Amino acid sequence: MLIGVGAFLGASVVAVIVAYALRSPDTSTPVGVTEFRISMPDRLATGVHTFTLANHGTVAHELVIFRTDLAATDLPLRADGDVNEESPLLTSVADSGEPLAAGGNESVETAALTPGHYVAVCNLPGHYREGMRLDVTVP
Repeated sequence: MLIGVGAFLGASVVAVIVAYALRSPDTSTPVGVTEFRISMPDRLATGVHTFTLANHGTVAHELVIFRTDLAATDLPLRADGDVNEESPLLTSVADSGEPLAAGGNESVETAALTPGHYVAVCNLPGHYREGMRLDVTVP
């Protein structure tokens, strides 16, 4: 019985070591938002990304990322001047969802990014017009 328990423990240790060695590397990227700026890399690798979104501002913000051929300054707008997220010229690849309160933090995961042009925006009322937009390239 002692030999059986020893073999089981040895196999367990080996399994843990193998799982640790094969785990995915940390792909979390910090993203900061404030009035009225998005701070994140403007070049990202292909694949899925997890952003650690931190609101350093004094009002709520969000993070929405679209794949598009349009420049960040030229996105299609609704009548109120905010980005028309339903436009066929935009494909959403990430959305933080509900507005993130001042001082808040959350994780936002993207769909698998492929080479191309993307735009990150905060699309809360008036924020895009105030400059919360960033062109992002995936080479």
